[in-house]
Amino acid sequence: MLVGETGSKDRRNRRMFRRANMREGGGMKIVIVGGGAIGRLFGSFLGKGGHEVNLIDINQDIVGAMQGEGIGLMAQDEQDRDIIISVPVTALHNGSRVESCDLVLVVVKSQATLAAARSVAHLVTDTCPVLCIQTGLGNLESVQTVIPPQHILLGLTFMSGTALGDSRVRQGGIGTTYIGELNGNFTPRLEKIAAIFNDCGIVTRMAHRIMGRLWAKVIVNSAINPLSAILKVPNGCLTSREESIMLMKTLLDEGRRVAEAISIDLVCEDLYQLLLDTCRQSANNLSSMLQDILNDRTTEIDAQNGAICRYAELNGVAVPTHQAIVQLIKLLEKWKPGIEHV
Repeated sequence: MLVGETGSKDRRNRRMFRRANMREGGGMKIVIVGGGAIGRLFGSFLGKGGHEVNLIDINQDIVGAMQGEGIGLMAQDEQDRDIIISVPVTALHNGSRVESCDLVLVVVKSQATLAAARSVAHLVTDTCPVLCIQTGLGNLESVQTVIPPQHILLGLTFMSGTALGDSRVRQGGIGTTYIGELNGNFTPRLEKIAAIFNDCGIVTRMAHRIMGRLWAKVIVNSAINPLSAILKVPNGCLTSREESIMLMKTLLDEGRRVAEAISIDLVCEDLYQLLLDTCRQSANNLSSMLQDILNDRTTEIDAQNGAICRYAELNGVAVPTHQAIVQLIKLLEKWKPGIEHV
């Protein structure tokens, strides 16, 4: 359905019809906490796949837009922002209004992880795990303060997208999503979630060493995200200049040394190739950190480069480039565009 083709009454009727079909077809009831770009991407894919999606976000504008129009999914190469697919979802301000579900996805930024976990802790049971799909270090520790570890799954995704305002999202790179148990086992629940994601078009693989994969992505993102935010360029531009390539390599090397110091198995043999692949797959995408800076929001620098700095200090590893990057992003968070007057 293209937004603008039908009136509000027709949209409501289509939404009611679709939800009835989901219940009859045995689709899962999935709660997604976080209405940013990744939350919208997962919500739209799972909704299109026949599952009942309940999306929770504290932003009233986002929730209001989703209640009226659903998630507006815009194709990667589409230039006309009016050409979108509208995917119906149930949008809520708080998870307390949901009584039960089959799966909880936490896709919020790291600074909101603890509040997100608290808002859905009542839903998590032996039959309803919580899957944290986030890029940052320290999220697991936050979730474990309110949810038993046996109910927690970890994930990371190389899907990318750009939030366009209201409830719309432009799909970026179609990368792989990795999910795993904390103990590294392949379990029936993990297999079920992977199958559902793949059936919905979310390319997903189960991973034995999910923590090592998470660290590898954090290190790669700590090279891409802050540079894109500082230079204010799409990800693909970072590989077009020798200076930015060398700076990213330095950040990768420092991050790798920190991981080695605490015996993290990064799984990925070539972080530089992973960085190049990530930039290529999301060439026209604005990194989440750049989107935050442009929209005057707090970034995840503390959970990425900042976390690497903290681990480095505890283990006697020098990371001067990461330290400088953290300070630069902190300045960007505080200063508005334009000339500052003394």
